[in-house]
Amino acid sequence: MKHAVIFAFCVALAMGGSPAVAQMKAFSCPAGQPIQAKQAEAILAKVQEHYSGIASLSGAFRQESYVAALDEGEASSGEMLFSKPGRMRWTYTSPREQEVVIKGKELWFYQADKRQVLIDDVGNVLLSNLPVMFMMGLGNVSRDFQLNGACRGADGVVLNLVPNKAHGAGGESDALEGFQLLVDEGKGLPKGAKITSLGGNITAILFTNLRVGESAASDSRFVLDLPKGVDVMDRRVN
Repeated sequence: MKHAVIFAFCVALAMGGSPAVAQMKAFSCPAGQPIQAKQAEAILAKVQEHYSGIASLSGAFRQESYVAALDEGEASSGEMLFSKPGRMRWTYTSPREQEVVIKGKELWFYQADKRQVLIDDVGNVLLSNLPVMFMMGLGNVSRDFQLNGACRGADGVVLNLVPNKAHGAGGESDALEGFQLLVDEGKGLPKGAKITSLGGNITAILFTNLRVGESAASDSRFVLDLPKGVDVMDRRVN
């Protein structure tokens, strides 16, 4: 069974309550605000170029996840850190303490309330690694996705992207219906992302207080300091 992990990319959470919508509204635009194709392509190229030159990015996030099969959603928040190449850490503080660390092809998922950590290969856990590869500095959004329209909303420019079958990694993109990237047009930085699976599951994430690093983050930032007695489930293929 695959877990949905943040930036499609959503952590598998025990869902509860009604579907959350506040973050998801950031990815809609008022009528009459579309961006012409050439201008949208230029914005996408600027984001790719600028982001490619950043060694690390950190900040706070707010996430809303919706599971179609259960018709339920949940809002969560915390701190995130991306460091190139190939590392990210998500520290969830609400509604429960959780940690997600990805280093290359390895993923650690710690749930404090269950005193449990799952270790797995990234490919076994992610719905699609294409959005994650972009944030980790390993992918190219212009290459891996096709631009399918753009518009200006209250929170920034929304770029509607679909997986590019010609450059996708095998069949992994088949589960990914769409990827909306919210960007700061002036700074050329991602402000959030919304992921939709073919099954109707949705995850929307917004970043705030973004801090750009001139150098990669220390390796120690991507090592979980686990308390004694934690139950470890290691599902990596040796």
